[in-house]
Amino acid sequence: MNRFRWMLTAVIIVCAFGMTGCGVAEERDIREVRDYLESRYGSRDFEITKGETDGNISYKVTPAEFPEVVFTVEEGKIEESMDWAYHDDFAAQMLYGGAERMGLSYEKGEEGYNMFIYYQDYSGLDSMAEKIAKLVSDCMESRAFEKLRSTCLIVIKPEGETEEDFPGYHIRLETRYTARVKKEFGVMASKLDPEQFKEDLRLCHIYNSYSCMLPKDEAMFSEADMERYRAICTGAMGEGKDGDITIYNLVNEGYFGLNISGVYQILSAQGLVTEVDGNSFTASGNGMTIRFFPEFRNRESSVSYEVLSGDEELVENERPGSAYYAVRAMTGQSISFSTPEKIQAAEEAERLERLPEILEAFENAVAQDQTGEAGGIEVTLMEMELYERLQGSNSFYVESNEEMVWTRIRLRLKNTGSMDVWVFPSTFIPGSEDRYYGIVADREANIYRPSDVINLGLEDMYGETLEAGETMEGNVYFKLPRDLAVREDSMVLYYFCGAETASVLLPAQN
Repeated sequence: MNRFRWMLTAVIIVCAFGMTGCGVAEERDIREVRDYLESRYGSRDFEITKGETDGNISYKVTPAEFPEVVFTVEEGKIEESMDWAYHDDFAAQMLYGGAERMGLSYEKGEEGYNMFIYYQDYSGLDSMAEKIAKLVSDCMESRAFEKLRSTCLIVIKPEGETEEDFPGYHIRLETRYTARVKKEFGVMASKLDPEQFKEDLRLCHIYNSYSCMLPKDEAMFSEADMERYRAICTGAMGEGKDGDITIYNLVNEGYFGLNISGVYQILSAQGLVTEVDGNSFTASGNGMTIRFFPEFRNRESSVSYEVLSGDEELVENERPGSAYYAVRAMTGQSISFSTPEKIQAAEEAERLERLPEILEAFENAVAQDQTGEAGGIEVTLMEMELYERLQGSNSFYVESNEEMVWTRIRLRLKNTGSMDVWVFPSTFIPGSEDRYYGIVADREANIYRPSDVINLGLEDMYGETLEAGETMEGNVYFKLPRDLAVREDSMVLYYFCGAETASVLLPAQN
């Protein structure tokens, strides 16, 4: 009997040890997962349940702040979590799962955590904007994206616009490798204001309706939104002094080409449109029938066409993505894209926008005999000379007039950096570390760009390469206001390299 009791006690003790050991091991697993979650998401406030599928251990996790979200943690490293011994799908459940819970129509992008959200028409934008703002806010508060090595871009587009380059509204969630968001109709998630987002999303829809497609819900557009849109347009339909079409209605600011809506507006006003099919249409005039359709080139909206009957050689004259010659041939009229009043207003707005920057350049400018530096390029103004007649090395010459005088500025540039730099390139990209460029500005923030003198055969430094550690001297030519060129401290040479700028005062010329 005593022996039986001893054996029973031993069995109980062994079982107790076994159960306690299992419990300790399980607690250790959970603790490791909780440590992982804290290191990645800054919180231990998760409900964790261990499970097994096909022999593989995994953990179902529910965040306390988002009880509707359940994600999975598994052992093993993947690209997005290579700093840890575990990985999870928290970001995917927050983003894609959140979109599903809110009833948003979406599809996943091919890269990273990118996604496309689609909407039906203008009338549903406000309610959709509220859902998207909530989705973005939840994703940010969860901290599920902070340490991702992938990008997360949300692109909002109308239904049916599956073209990858269609310029919808962009929202970018910050991750480890966050790229920039586009300037027009784009916002970083951390700066998204829900009410402003509604307005911007409606404006984006109207903008794209008149740029990339033929508007199908135009009757829904509010007058307030249309006023905002007209404010960024360059003009309205009218006739020039010669009777030709000067511009067309609702031309987007800065867009000096014919997009699909612009072509439609012109030909429709002329009574030449015969058929509309989605975003394409057919028009007939001057013995020609042409089908026009939208196209995207380098992420920009353009328009192409197919000559159904008539002069098929028209296409040979067009630059890709343009329909200028086709429209001119059908209407018998030439086309320009703005009014002088609109151009002047746009230029004045740009001048006022850059005025503080130019005034700062005057304050920080060095004198002629001093050296300034920007982006590793040391700049010294060697001399400046005015010319009533700028004679080329050949028979060509150019002359000054009462208002503007030809000016030669000679510079010495020294590249103290480690990168070769392209000097006064024909195409300047702001922020480029391998490009040096300069302009002349007056105290009213009017700017004057270098003038091309290639036909004169004169020495200049345009397009030259300044190698790292090297120095060069050369000429740059400008046409400057005569009255300012003879006044002290009235203009600066303002130059750029990379993200840095510097300036030098131009000496008065007698």
